[in-house]
Amino acid sequence: MNKIDVENKIKLVSNLSQYVRVSENHPLELYLGKNEKGYPTLRYNGDFTPIKIVGNSLLEIKQVKTVNYNSILFCFTSKDNLSLFYNFCADIITQTENFDGSKDGYIEIVNRYTQWKKMFYGSSKTLTENEIMGLIGELLFLKNYAFKIHGTTVGLKGWSAPEPTHKDFSFENEWFEIKSVNSHKNSVLISSIEQLDSEIEGKLIVYSFEKMSPSFKGLTLNNLVSSINEILDLDTDKDIFIEKLKQIGYSYDEVYDNYVYECISTDKYIVSKDFPRLTSKNIPIEIGKIQYEIILSMIEKYKENI
Repeated sequence: MNKIDVENKIKLVSNLSQYVRVSENHPLELYLGKNEKGYPTLRYNGDFTPIKIVGNSLLEIKQVKTVNYNSILFCFTSKDNLSLFYNFCADIITQTENFDGSKDGYIEIVNRYTQWKKMFYGSSKTLTENEIMGLIGELLFLKNYAFKIHGTTVGLKGWSAPEPTHKDFSFENEWFEIKSVNSHKNSVLISSIEQLDSEIEGKLIVYSFEKMSPSFKGLTLNNLVSSINEILDLDTDKDIFIEKLKQIGYSYDEVYDNYVYECISTDKYIVSKDFPRLTSKNIPIEIGKIQYEIILSMIEKYKENI
C-alpha cells in the first residue's frame, strides 16, 4: 500500500470514530480512519501488553483496552504535512504485510514508529533553496553511487552530512566532494580550502539542476528521502539516515514539494595534483578563511565518465 492508497482509504471514512481495515489479507488487524476528534488515524487491534510510548504535537498516541483486545492509535493532529502521516501509515502497513506471527506484531509496529519518530518532531527552520538543492545532490550520490558500490551501511557511514569533516563522502582511500548548481551556472563555489585539499586524489561531483514548476514530476527532497528510506532494510541504517537528516536541519515539510528539479547533467572531475585549487600549502598562514569559484568550462580535461 502506498501513501495515495492510504489517503484515499481515509477519505472514504465520513464519520468520527470510524475505521476500515487496510486489507482482509493483511496478517495484522490494522485499520485506517478518524478518531473521535476527526484526526486521521492508524489503529492496530491485538493481544499485547502495552508499553509506554510518547507522542508529540503532531502525532498523538493513544492505547486503550477493551473486553476483547487492546488497541494502539496513531492520530495525526495537524492539518499540514498530511503526506508525512500517509507515508508513515504506508510504511507500517507495508513492512508488516509479511508478518508470520513469529514475533509480536505490536512490537514490530512500535519499532517502526521509533524510526519515524524523529521525522515528526520537525525543525525550527526551513532549509534555504541552496541548502535544498545541495542536499538533493548529496542524497543522489548516496543513492546512486555510495549504496551501489559500498552497500547501505558503509555508504551511510561514509557520508559526513553535518559532521565536522571537510569532504562530503570518504571511503578508505577515496573521497568525494559534491556540488549542486543551477543549470545556467558555469562555476561551483568552494566554500573552504579544506574541501578540495588532500594529498590523496579525489573526485569533484557536480550535479546540474533546472528548477521546474511544482506540477512537474521531477526530483523533490521529500520524495528522495522517502525513496532512500525504502531502500534501507536494516533498522540501524534507518536510524543513522534519519539522525543525519535531523542534524542537517531537515524534517518532513510539504513546503519542500514546491521545489522540483530536473537533473540536467552529472559530471565527475578528478582532483589530482595539477587540478586548479587552493590548498593550505599555497595560502599564507595569515589568511584565515577563503572561498573561491571554479569555472567548469575551464576544467574539462579533468572530467571523467561517471
